[in-house]
Amino acid sequence: MIARRVKLAIATALTGFLVLAATTAGFAFWNASNSVSSTVGAATLTITTANFTSVGYTFGNDTLVTTGSVTVTNTTTTTSTQNGAVSVTFGPAASATLAGAVTASIWTTASAANCTAGASVPSGATVALWSTSPVVTASLAKNASVIYCVRSSIASRDDVDSAGGSQSFQPKITATITVGNFTGSATATTTQSTQYIYTSTPADLTHWNWIRPNFTSSYNYCLDVSGGGTASGTIVISYGCKTAGAANQNWKFVASGATGYYTIQARGATALRVDNNSSTTSGGSITVNTASGTPATATNQQWMLQQVSANIFELVNAYSGMCLTSPSGTAQNLGNLTQAPCSGTVYQQFKISQALESFSCTNSGTNWVWSWNSVTTGPYHVWVTNGTTSTEVATTGSTATGVTVAHSAVTFGRGTWNVTFIDSLDTVVGTGTVVVPNTFGTYSCTASDLQ
Repeated sequence: MIARRVKLAIATALTGFLVLAATTAGFAFWNASNSVSSTVGAATLTITTANFTSVGYTFGNDTLVTTGSVTVTNTTTTTSTQNGAVSVTFGPAASATLAGAVTASIWTTASAANCTAGASVPSGATVALWSTSPVVTASLAKNASVIYCVRSSIASRDDVDSAGGSQSFQPKITATITVGNFTGSATATTTQSTQYIYTSTPADLTHWNWIRPNFTSSYNYCLDVSGGGTASGTIVISYGCKTAGAANQNWKFVASGATGYYTIQARGATALRVDNNSSTTSGGSITVNTASGTPATATNQQWMLQQVSANIFELVNAYSGMCLTSPSGTAQNLGNLTQAPCSGTVYQQFKISQALESFSCTNSGTNWVWSWNSVTTGPYHVWVTNGTTSTEVATTGSTATGVTVAHSAVTFGRGTWNVTFIDSLDTVVGTGTVVVPNTFGTYSCTASDLQ
């Protein structure tokens, strides 16, 4: 009798085990290699990601935001209906400066087609710098997916500028699925970078300047208010640099009210500022218009100086993020300046040098003495010319406020000789004359700042 009861108990226990083995409790038999025992059928705890490359992007001055997507799918093969807990980490593959300046906004969506530039970031989105490796979570049944929109944005050009104009990092997604003590994971990487976003530099707010396109080694073209116009709406052109009447080719940078941005004032019409006319169109015309506000607050009149190399700058418009662009050619009048996405071309690079101001010359004893307001873009080379023969008689320091030339330095004999002041770009910034008199005359000199 006792033996019969023992056999009945053993049979009941085996039946209970087989029933449990056919339910979700079978997950308890997965081994360390993430596979399930043959009791519930062969399975591997897996997860996949798709389309993460759409998150990759190259940012420019005019393109500081991008929107992509990634799809995460529970691809576990199993007869179980138990959901997996999914954790998705967005972060850099390695430490990088750029990752600390790009914000990731992450939210779920029904379709990757919804992840467009015009999509609004919902209030429940996860928003954090890529460098902080934000995490989102989900619960997925087998073969189920979750789609995330991923917007990457840069708040300010200043946040990502660099001496070389470019930085990069690798965004990485790590998706992990967990059931009990068992996990599976998948990763994907892409690349985000910047291009032609150079270090911004403070402008000289004191002096009038020449602004010359960088496409010729002789720098013989200058930004010019067409026809010397004083009316709002006059176009800005690239024109051969003048040796007289050049007030429409001199410019002064003026504080705009926005840190790092300046308006550009025309010397021949000080009420006017260089303006992109609130355009975001590549090829849009650049004009001078009446200053908007005091100081000017209209972003279409604000420009950032980004330093490409020594004394070479991009001029980036705050409204469009595009670079001031000179036309090309060899004619005296190359035509209207425009704007275009910054591309590193020499037609978007400009050299800036100071114009001579309060330029004068006096005779003192046995010397001629020229003087001007302080400068920071010297040195100046002083040449005296007799017909086709020129002699350099002096070279100034880079911040000189004048130069003295001895009468004896001019060896052409008696007469009136032309004097030319050449700046560091080998371009004329001032002219004048010296007079070597006969026996009964007096030494004298003149000076012209080309205005």
